[in-house]
Amino acid sequence: MTSESYVLVVSTVVDVATDDVVRRLSNRSIKCRRINTEDFPFKRALSLPFGGDGISQWLELDGEPLPQPAAIWYRRMRSPARPEGMQEGVYQFCLQESRAALLGGILTGSTQWMSHPASVWQSEFKPFQLAMAQALGLRVPRTTITNSPSAIREAFAAFGTMVVKPTRTGHVVYDGKEHAVFTSKLLAEHLEYLEGASLSPAIYQELIPKRFDIRVTVVGERIFAAAIDSQTDPEACIDWRHTENPELPHYPVTLPPEVESKLLELMKRLGLNFGAIDLVQTPEGEYYFLEVNPNGQWLWIDDMLGLGISDEVAGWLSRAVTYGTT
Repeated sequence: MTSESYVLVVSTVVDVATDDVVRRLSNRSIKCRRINTEDFPFKRALSLPFGGDGISQWLELDGEPLPQPAAIWYRRMRSPARPEGMQEGVYQFCLQESRAALLGGILTGSTQWMSHPASVWQSEFKPFQLAMAQALGLRVPRTTITNSPSAIREAFAAFGTMVVKPTRTGHVVYDGKEHAVFTSKLLAEHLEYLEGASLSPAIYQELIPKRFDIRVTVVGERIFAAAIDSQTDPEACIDWRHTENPELPHYPVTLPPEVESKLLELMKRLGLNFGAIDLVQTPEGEYYFLEVNPNGQWLWIDDMLGLGISDEVAGWLSRAVTYGTT
């Protein structure tokens, strides 16, 4: 099985950041093949050949042999809509089997990854992130992850002002629609209504006073940091993603060297070549780690500040193709 000098992009049709990077790869004359994951299994056919002699292709898409790429950008997974008339159980079975075949197929690629699916998968677990960050000496808020109402009350008494957020996903589907789940402030009156909290664990953290929210985008060994002036907007004070204000101030910033080195070591230990890290800078200038998204968004920062993140992602992939290293 041979490798060819191209980038395989595993993403979705609706990800504009992917569109931007693919366009930049084309401008660099880097060959690129794109798999939009919502095409499987209802729109496209996937085949994985094994056994026998003389097998040269890596996998087949719609009957077309595809050789191993020099680099794979594992960007996004997205499920297709359920076909009309298909039962929910059958639909879920088809999705699970399709995802197992697709991911199982590309995992056989001996290549450069941004980032390997196994690393992305483990890094999406926020308890794991927090433990790793704390072990490296990054400040983390006092935290309790629980579904125990009594433990929530104990944390509230210990932390004082407290926030709650999901342990993994930031979205929930109900009434047939997807809704965002933002970080929210927990008030004393909420403690009287904790029965539902026992249904699902959540992250309960002390509310760290903010000067800025800091979004740190890491591409390989390069760090791009932006301060988000979230405290100027009441809707953004707790979770800056909650606001719809397009004029929320952003500023390019340089992190202290000791913070940068710890973040790069965190990325190394997580096995990630890309990550979007959320920090808080306090009024006293201290930095607290909140979380890392292994495949977070960045395009709005590039649009506002021109930091060159998309170009660095394209550059990392281009180097993997051209030189076999990053």
